[in-house]
Amino acid sequence: MEEKILDFIMEYAQKNEGVPFQVIEENFNIVMDDKLKDIISDAIWDRDNVSDVITESDRYVITCFED
Repeated sequence: MEEKILDFIMEYAQKNEGVPFQVIEENFNIVMDDKLKDIISDAIWDRDNVSDVITESDRYVITCFED
């Protein structure tokens, strides 16, 4: 399940400016509390192609390295 969430977030981030927490909550039927936001943010950082992750009040903003 965790990998599906991360894959969804990365795919969404490539097509959009940011990834709203509401979109994640609706797609996976979860509640994004502060602890879960931190855990997911750390997991996103562990991806090889991620250069920056900003957790805003309502979304993640993810920057990836260019190929």
